[in-house]
Amino acid sequence: MYEYILLNIMSDNIISDLINEIYFLPTLDENTEKIYYEKYNEMLEIHDKEMLDYVFYANKKYIYKEMGNSVIRDDKQFRKDVIAKYNNKCIISNNDIIMCEVAHIIPFCEANEFEKYDVNNGLLLSSELHKLFDKKLLKINPETRLIEIDNVLLQIENNKCNIYHNKEIVLDDATIKYLRKIY
Repeated sequence: MYEYILLNIMSDNIISDLINEIYFLPTLDENTEKIYYEKYNEMLEIHDKEMLDYVFYANKKYIYKEMGNSVIRDDKQFRKDVIAKYNNKCIISNNDIIMCEVAHIIPFCEANEFEKYDVNNGLLLSSELHKLFDKKLLKINPETRLIEIDNVLLQIENNKCNIYHNKEIVLDDATIKYLRKIY
């Protein structure tokens, strides 16, 4: 049966305007996520991001609860999903999970609530490579799928990370979409 989800979004400052949008969501599947994300972006043009994030994320939790899903998206689930997606190995160095960390492509602090927990916005990287990725000293070219090491690092003699420069990696199209946003 279809779920009727009512979003009540209160204007942050001046007037307590109420914007009501009714969704008919059969399940919280990939298509629903897309509709939800599109609506979020549409409303972002009008409303405060912080307020929207709060309301949309709270409503998403409600949808999961109402539909009988016991798992609510969170950091732990995101981490498990990314680790599983990359088979417990760093996508660049092939190091085992014990030496790896889960990295967000779009930084957590810049991502909206959907991007924060989307497995396609995550990479499994060795700790050292994760730090370089976050500092933009290591990039993944979304078009060529080649690793690009910053010239500053390339000039350092015997830098271990330089061996990954121009290494081609295999990534799915959904992950490439996120890489295009930051490249």
